[in-house]
Amino acid sequence: MAKKKKMKPKKKYYHGFYQVKNIDKYIGNPKKCFFRSKWEYFFMIYCDNTDSIKRWSSESITIPYQDEKGKYHRYIPDFLIERIDKNDPMRFDRVIIEVKPYKETQKPMKPVKQTLQALKNYEYQLKTFQKNLFKWSRSKDWAKKNGYMFVIMTEKHLKSNNIM
Repeated sequence: MAKKKKMKPKKKYYHGFYQVKNIDKYIGNPKKCFFRSKWEYFFMIYCDNTDSIKRWSSESITIPYQDEKGKYHRYIPDFLIERIDKNDPMRFDRVIIEVKPYKETQKPMKPVKQTLQALKNYEYQLKTFQKNLFKWSRSKDWAKKNGYMFVIMTEKHLKSNNIM
């Protein structure tokens, strides 16, 4: 009789609706302000409570782009913020922000132990990385044409700026 393999519980996924406190700052429906990670949650708190951020929204912009094969896609970045320009308090910077783990912004390392599963994981990570680079490149172009800046923010940025 074969032994039953014990299944490990999956990690809990940190997500939910953020309750916007400064409703006048939020662009869109504050009841639909959804976060998909702990980092996004902390960034929402930061946006909601920081005076230099005059307006903000979550998943409110859709950026159309074409991949290298000519197929059309839609990319929805995590945040849009309008913040006071540091050099001119009468001007606003409009910034599109994507929150990503630092490791997903770096080219994946080839596995030392080259098992079939490790190579499959590496291939998947490499494809995801290449897709993200392409998508972010197109997003930077779109942002520039439409008067925005495009920024990728990692947990390192969030920690170094005391956001989390």
